Amino acid sequence: MNTRIIGLLMAFLISITPLIAAKRGTPHEPAISTDSTVAVRTVQNFLRWYKANIGATSRIILVNQNPGKPYSVNIKNTEQYLATLRSSHLLTDTFLNEWRTFFKERQTGFQATPQREGPPTGFDYDLVMLSQEVDMQLDSLKTLKIKSVKLKQNKAAVKFFLLADYEFRLVQQNNRWLINEILNLSAE
Repeated sequence: MNTRIIGLLMAFLISITPLIAAKRGTPHEPAISTDSTVAVRTVQNFLRWYKANIGATSRIILVNQNPGKPYSVNIKNTEQYLATLRSSHLLTDTFLNEWRTFFKERQTGFQATPQREGPPTGFDYDLVMLSQEVDMQLDSLKTLKIKSVKLKQNKAAVKFFLLADYEFRLVQQNNRWLINEILNLSAE
């Protein structure tokens, strides 16, 4: 009889353990996610994705730099670059289209003022993190410090420090937070 009661008690405890854990949450993930928590998680997920994929993005040649010829934007490669960023599934089309516009404007700039040497104007830093220190930043992701999260309707602003001050602006689309703008506040 005692064995049967102990068995039933053990079965009961095993069956409710997941419910207790879900209600209590874990230190890393609360049981009930708030919009601010999900917005922060989107930023963190993107930064982890970018760290894992920066090799692929940095190998894409965005500017043609042929000896003796003026620089030009390689539009085909910029589309490959944007497609790689899009594959994160964490960026809005608006964000990607802003870069598409940037590439076209830089091409117009190269045509108006030909450049044949030195770092191509507008391409002398990482275009995602807007920094020349991107490798050090991504290597120090564990030190990421969230400073603030502001929500207003379907928009969020996540400010954080990662060897520089940043603000990622997000929008909620189809019940998902997506990055719509990246600002390096230390560079502005």
